[in-house]
Amino acid sequence: MVKKQNFRNTIKYLKKEEWDTLRSSIDSFRDKLIISILYSTGMRIGEFTMVEIKDIDFEERFITIPAQNTKTKTGRTVWIPQEVLNEIRAYLKLTKKKKGKLFNLTPRRVQQLLKKYSKIAGVKATPHTLRHTHIVHALLSKVPITAIQKQVGHKRLTTTQIYSDFAPEQVREAYEREPTK
Repeated sequence: MVKKQNFRNTIKYLKKEEWDTLRSSIDSFRDKLIISILYSTGMRIGEFTMVEIKDIDFEERFITIPAQNTKTKTGRTVWIPQEVLNEIRAYLKLTKKKKGKLFNLTPRRVQQLLKKYSKIAGVKATPHTLRHTHIVHALLSKVPITAIQKQVGHKRLTTTQIYSDFAPEQVREAYEREPTK
């Protein structure tokens, strides 16, 4: 009899120091941008490789992911930090790209890049590890769980809640806070 693997046991994420080490090990502006977008948005690799320049709203700081590009076939918008948007602007200026895909890379190529930099940094990371890392770090930063659910495109809140087991610091902090009088 084959046991179903527990989803909780498949979640791998980087601690903040490991994330910083990975990011600092990347010497290519483009590659650092790719890794930063994956981490800061929590996008799946397939969603990321389909991002077109027209999908980026630089004013509202969102990337629109069309339904056909998502695993759940439900379109969504993901928030992106201003710092990363500034890097995207610089990349577009540098490459003189105005339309089409942001990066012309396959999911496999992105996996290879991440494998290369993970080895240099001495950490284990895949594109999906960055997605898990985004979720855990967002929880640790006290981003509301429903916002995280929308950001990463989980249909059920219970899926996102599984990650709270990986943020025990959040539970400790909640209990250590003095109740308001």
